[in-house]
Amino acid sequence: MLKLGLVARIIMIVAVALFVIQLAAFAAAQLKPDTSFNPEISPTMQVKSAIRLLDAIPPEAQPLAIRALNANGLAVGLTDAPAQAENEAASDLTLTDKLAREFANIAFGNRYFNIRSLSEKPQGWFSVGASDRIVEVSIGVAGGKVAVFNLPDTPTVRLHGVPVGLIAGVLGMLVAVIAIVAVARETRPLTRLSRTVNSIGNGLQPVSIPERGACELRMLIKAINAMQLRIAALLNNRTLIIGAISHDLRTYLTRFRLRVEMMPDTPHRDRAIADVEAMQRLVEDALGFARSTVVSEGSCILDLDAAICSHVAERQDGSALVAFVPLGHPLAVTMPETALVRVLDNLVDNALRYGGSADIHVEHRGKMGVITIGDRGPGIPAERRKDVLEPFVRLEESRNRDLGGSGLGLAIVRQILDAHGGVLCLEDRDGGGLNAVVLLPLAAVQRKAA
Repeated sequence: MLKLGLVARIIMIVAVALFVIQLAAFAAAQLKPDTSFNPEISPTMQVKSAIRLLDAIPPEAQPLAIRALNANGLAVGLTDAPAQAENEAASDLTLTDKLAREFANIAFGNRYFNIRSLSEKPQGWFSVGASDRIVEVSIGVAGGKVAVFNLPDTPTVRLHGVPVGLIAGVLGMLVAVIAIVAVARETRPLTRLSRTVNSIGNGLQPVSIPERGACELRMLIKAINAMQLRIAALLNNRTLIIGAISHDLRTYLTRFRLRVEMMPDTPHRDRAIADVEAMQRLVEDALGFARSTVVSEGSCILDLDAAICSHVAERQDGSALVAFVPLGHPLAVTMPETALVRVLDNLVDNALRYGGSADIHVEHRGKMGVITIGDRGPGIPAERRKDVLEPFVRLEESRNRDLGGSGLGLAIVRQILDAHGGVLCLEDRDGGGLNAVVLLPLAAVQRKAA
């Protein structure tokens, strides 16, 4: 079974279902009683034998014989003969009744005979074993009595009183449900794989997927696991390479700055020092962006309110450019403090650079903790808000890094939030400016408390 593919498994399930239905139909045909095809025990022979018995015994013994016949499954009663039975008008008889009487006279002699069909019995869930209708046959017997036979007329083939069509329908539905469950079981690993693949890129860490299901599915899962390992290795190599380059560049830039500062104090010297500082900031931003793609502390639980309060207190330098009103109660999120500090630093720096001040607000929305960092700057056009989240994209088109930065701040924030299941949204602020809204999923402890 493990070597069969997904298509082969579905074909096998359908084939087994059809085989089970055919096998059940064959068993039903073998078990079905064949009374209707056995002339010795047919209803006609039973009626004829009962008439012969009642004719052969004295009239006073007929009631005992009637009870014995009823005890053996033949519904028969004994009544008096109708007074005007022989004088019935021929116009009251249908062609079927006339033919039935003619044949009865041949079979039973010149005696009273009548046959009629009683009202059909109600059919439903509680009468599946009932006959389709009852045929009442009245035949005169010795002693002037009339034996009345109630014979079931059941043209539908039945098994133990239940129509075979109903049995086949119920059996087919049962086999179909079993087949659907089996197919769902075979496709469950595929559904689980799709959910796992959707969550792979969040933490940028390899997610081991168990190899289950058909052989093609196991090969696919094995390939995805190997791909994750290769991607993780490439990311780590990129981080190492950028880190090594950054270290070497910092060394050479430090030497270069020392040599520039030893030059005579001229305008060219000041511009050279500014260029060296801009290069150092660019190298640090690039290294920070590379490191933001790999987060190894994703299981830390952090009190959002206390962490932001502590970080704002460290940033205050007496100018009160950063305003924060504490929430007043713990708000736990699953995120390392170092990652949260990097997010706050980048967003607050942007607010101070473009708006001159930053207002931080924390709130609880459903299953998310929300941090809002607002400024009174020029804002970002709605059509450009998606673009500024990409690396090295700046609204300020000049080459001056002091005006527009390196274009990596928001990209780093987005990378960190993606790694921890968070979201960054840029919205217009009431009264002018921009709101940078950070949504972080609450920790399991906080969700239970809520």
